[in-house]
Amino acid sequence: MTNKKMPDIVRGHEIWLEHDMQHVHVGETVECKVLFGHNMAIDGLADIEGVKAAVFNPVNEKHDLTVDSVDGCLVLRFDPVLDGYHTVAVEYDAGIYTVTDEGWHKGPKSDYENVKSSGYYYQYAKTIISGHGSKDLNPVIEHELEIIPLDFRHYHAGEEIRLKVLYDGAALIDGVITAAFSGNEGNAVEATTDSDGTALIKLDKSGNWMFKVRHADPGKGIEDQYDEKVITAVLTVMRVH
Repeated sequence: MTNKKMPDIVRGHEIWLEHDMQHVHVGETVECKVLFGHNMAIDGLADIEGVKAAVFNPVNEKHDLTVDSVDGCLVLRFDPVLDGYHTVAVEYDAGIYTVTDEGWHKGPKSDYENVKSSGYYYQYAKTIISGHGSKDLNPVIEHELEIIPLDFRHYHAGEEIRLKVLYDGAALIDGVITAAFSGNEGNAVEATTDSDGTALIKLDKSGNWMFKVRHADPGKGIEDQYDEKVITAVLTVMRVH
């Protein structure tokens, strides 16, 4: 099907995770929502067929999670059995989008004529939930593109958060991190990573924060399929107070 309008995933929409828990408690079900939109403004719904989720427990064991559609929202749940930090992670395979003289299409270059460009869109999102046990946290879960919070803790408005961006396990230099907070989504700020892949961002408001980075890599293009892989990574930090 041809679409004259640029698809949301191409023009900059992303997935992110939200929860309303201050701490994880053993035996208490944790629920996270997988949201879709731009800079924490919800706009549509990710295709559940392309979404897979997991939780990394305090000893960094990975457990796959089921994603359900509930009341027009994607939801995942888990019951912690260990005290401590839990990292919830989602991957979203949004697929290949190709633009031709006629407009936008879903599918590889080989399916169409007069192709202008084509990209494969893949996204990662994660959030970290605190617990009452060990404060040890391994923030790296080896996503292809990943935002790492250095010295993660409960943050207060006015503090700074230091973030590191990894791409294929190495520091991403000159990556642009966009920071947005819920309730004022149109007032996002940006910071560029340094030679260590790190950037410092001031949390000047209380509430829920999103940090995202988008990276296009022509080196991962596949002949007759797509010109580049466009990867987005999102970290959400809940309940800055």
